[in-house]
Amino acid sequence: MNRLNLLDLNLFFDGKKLKAISRDKRAVGFCAKCSQELESLGYFRLGSGWLLAARCSHGHPVLISYADDWRWLEDADLEIGAGQQSISEMSREQLEVVFSPGEIKAMEATESGEEVPRNNLCRARAKYDKFERLFGIRIRI
Repeated sequence: MNRLNLLDLNLFFDGKKLKAISRDKRAVGFCAKCSQELESLGYFRLGSGWLLAARCSHGHPVLISYADDWRWLEDADLEIGAGQQSISEMSREQLEVVFSPGEIKAMEATESGEEVPRNNLCRARAKYDKFERLFGIRIRI
């Protein structure tokens, strides 16, 4: 499976690790799954052409292959993964968009090994996927 890491924008393709040449955000077509507009995430050079990682507003990722002259060749499946970060490494603003103050406090306490009320931590864990979808960061506690 082709995999794009959103934190460092490295693409793992056909057993190779490719670094993005460009991170320009542009409309690049329409999603085959939902017909929403695709936005580019990263451009990658191959010896025989180009790879373009893109995602629609519904979150469907795709890896588009082009020839050297930018003639479309094919679409391939793409898995988008976020690098993992601990709570202490994350922006407080990003955390506050998704989590309540009590949930943030519970996550911080868990990270430092303290005991916390389970209800706040359970509510926070239920929101991890939403946080990853919005910011491309997987929470690691």
